Amino acid sequence: MKKGKLNIVFGGMAGSEAKGKLSGWLVENGEPDAIVMTSSPNAGHTIILPDGTKKVSYHLPIGAVMSECPILLGPASLINHKSFSEEIVDLGIDPGRIIIDPRASVIHEYHIGEEEREKLSDIGSTLQGIGSCRRGKLERKGRSHHTLVHHIADMFAEIKVHVAGEPIPSLINRMLDDGATLLAESTQGFDLDLEHGIDPVYCTSKMINPSMVAAEAGVAPSMVGDVMAVIRPYPIRVNNRTGTSGPYAEAEEITWPMVEKRCGCPETLQEITTTTKLPRRVFEFSWSRFRHMVAVCRPTAVCLQFANYLDWGCYDQLEGDMPPAVEQFVTELESLGPQVRWIGTGPGSREMIYRGDA
Repeated sequence: MKKGKLNIVFGGMAGSEAKGKLSGWLVENGEPDAIVMTSSPNAGHTIILPDGTKKVSYHLPIGAVMSECPILLGPASLINHKSFSEEIVDLGIDPGRIIIDPRASVIHEYHIGEEEREKLSDIGSTLQGIGSCRRGKLERKGRSHHTLVHHIADMFAEIKVHVAGEPIPSLINRMLDDGATLLAESTQGFDLDLEHGIDPVYCTSKMINPSMVAAEAGVAPSMVGDVMAVIRPYPIRVNNRTGTSGPYAEAEEITWPMVEKRCGCPETLQEITTTTKLPRRVFEFSWSRFRHMVAVCRPTAVCLQFANYLDWGCYDQLEGDMPPAVEQFVTELESLGPQVRWIGTGPGSREMIYRGDA
């Protein structure tokens, strides 16, 4: 991470790329002065600690469990108070570390109800009320004003979480001016971006890219440091309760037994989403989407997670040469984009090969 800058970790695909694992590695290997996030209870971020404990966050940056630094939740955050409170306890995070922007919004039951009535599960929505709450804020009228955090700051005071008396971007920029190193952990992934993603229907309700991360944090482009894209060799899309959740550009949909056979995994291989608890759909790698992500997001480095899905022989590997299948894939990635700086070889937070800065 670059000192005195806002460094950004973001998903280069359609989510579930193991962004949380890279965030945890970065925190453990160079603790930032604060972690920044636009909070919302969407897809979970997961990290497996060195002792084997699994931690999952929804509102909070999962890298925060590896540090004691402040957690800054920006003005575009959407917070479900009940699950937010439970998450703080589950993660064992001191609530005094958390500072929320007064323009953040609170998700209510009627937001969730609206999404259920509109059958947004048909497009792969997790039905957490996020899109409905965001729409209410955009409308700028009626009850949407009463969902803003500063109207119900007493609710957060009860759980000892501080609602800032000033915009979080003001605090962020003062820290940057003082030379602080900040880490921003993005949610979801670029291929779900409302404007630049795979599909304008089967997508999320906002833009998901580093420029938007910086904009929501109130940080100018000149103050952005490392931009780190996290990808995987077989991208996934969420399943849904009805119909389909859309294609993956030109990439063919495959099955988990196919991945299992190709990599030589000795056990049954399948992934379940952390929010909906449904099996993830899996696809061949989309080179067209990777090129588009590199062009739009301009990452300074790439983290390839799930390298063991290419060859199970590298599972848990911490150093040394990679199997030929992994080396070839990395070479192809680097021919189209920046250096692959990290290779994840297993689920644990430390199961990562660091290849050094280019």
